[in-house]
Amino acid sequence: MYLAFDVGTTSVKVVLFDRDGRLAAKSIVNYQLETPGVNRYEADPELYWSAVADGAREVMRRSGVDPAAVKTVSGCSQGETVVLLGKSDQPVRRAIVWLDQRAREEVAELARLIPNDELYRVTGLTDMDPTWTGPKLLWVRKNEPEVFRSVRRVLWVEDWITFRLTGRACSTANLLSSSLFVDVHARAYWPKTVEAVGMDGKLPEILEPGDAVGTVLPAVAAELGLSPRTLVVKGSMDQAASALGAGNIVPGIVTETTGSVMAIGVTSHTADPGASVRLPYQPHVVPGYLYLPYVQTAGSAYKWWRDQFSPAEIAEADGDLEAAYSFMNRLAAAVPAGSEGLVVLPFLAGAGTPENDPDARGVFHGLTLKHGRGHCARAIQESIAFLLKKILADFARSGSSFAEVRAMGGGARSDLWLQIKADVTGLPIVRMEEEETSTLGAAILAAVRCGDFPDPAAAAKAMVRLGRRFEPDPSTAAAYARGYALYNDLYAALAPIFRRYAH
Repeated sequence: MYLAFDVGTTSVKVVLFDRDGRLAAKSIVNYQLETPGVNRYEADPELYWSAVADGAREVMRRSGVDPAAVKTVSGCSQGETVVLLGKSDQPVRRAIVWLDQRAREEVAELARLIPNDELYRVTGLTDMDPTWTGPKLLWVRKNEPEVFRSVRRVLWVEDWITFRLTGRACSTANLLSSSLFVDVHARAYWPKTVEAVGMDGKLPEILEPGDAVGTVLPAVAAELGLSPRTLVVKGSMDQAASALGAGNIVPGIVTETTGSVMAIGVTSHTADPGASVRLPYQPHVVPGYLYLPYVQTAGSAYKWWRDQFSPAEIAEADGDLEAAYSFMNRLAAAVPAGSEGLVVLPFLAGAGTPENDPDARGVFHGLTLKHGRGHCARAIQESIAFLLKKILADFARSGSSFAEVRAMGGGARSDLWLQIKADVTGLPIVRMEEEETSTLGAAILAAVRCGDFPDPAAAAKAMVRLGRRFEPDPSTAAAYARGYALYNDLYAALAPIFRRYAH
């Protein structure tokens, strides 16, 4: 058995898998971020650890499994979120969460030091962005100098959990790929940015995903209900683990994850920093690279609509927020393709790939007296499908080809949303049988490390299974062609206005 965790933006999932990739037990622990200011998001690092610990105890209780049967613990997490530890290895401030955009001035400072061509060549990042860890830490250095001077080491979220499990401070080039601190080709720190931000000697050692970190500390094992002989295996960023959990480890496969964000993954043996179409890339959890463009608001836009504008659906679900989505989807399904002219720009936290525009904002265009909540819910789903289509078009221009899209994340639970994505993109969308692909990917890495499989390919073959397939409906093509064109025209027209009124 393999215990795996995924520390997300607002929840932690802890899952126990068997050797066949079957889920034995699962726990989800939710928490709230702190918002100390506009575009600022923080969390108590202890919150992350407590959620993992609570989830692990719950999973062990529910499964009834003998602790000795759990061979490994492994995990993954959001990227960019950073934990600062002092001399006693206790946090010296709240973690700055990946969504945080306070470091705009620091982005400008680092952009003067690092031209975009060099940035892309070394890090695989297409643009300097305030969500990257480097600018966040430079902001701390400039605005909280006493805190910065007290920092002994810096860890990312999965690193923090691994550190609490084993006492060893380590990371991976994959998890660090959006930090600005790593040469993703050498899988080593990049002195230019490390020195510029003042991180010399404060960064964790770099391991490979799937490396053994050590066994669980005895006191921690007792706290979690595990054996102290349980091996802790180094994980990765959540999206890379999720790609592995969907079998996306060879060229020709594309995955899309609609969670809080949407990420599109394409595996490649090589990376081309000189490509005419620039798509962000990072080291994969297997040899090679994972091209991984993402957008900040996908499922989070639909969640926002639920929380702010769907009280009737929440009430109909007796307050069950997850079940409320089913009632929202029912309203959306009653609306024809194209939402009768309503088009949404879902940029509620800026625009990611391909616009890379932190000043972009959300827009509902075409509202009339005939439009209701169902139209708005469907238009949000369609907008995320338009984002997917636009990014896939960039992949096609770069020479990638694929026959289907494997869908993951909470958005993949919705038959309607998957059908919309198939209709908009013109490609079959395949739901994974096991929706917890991120933790499954972490479990696959662990299964290989403990010797149950010779390599990730063999483990994925045994543990990954495809689910329902959604074929495009040609009758919707005209409506979605019009909606997609309007979506692109809207952004092109509004981009100058977003910039003009950003500050």
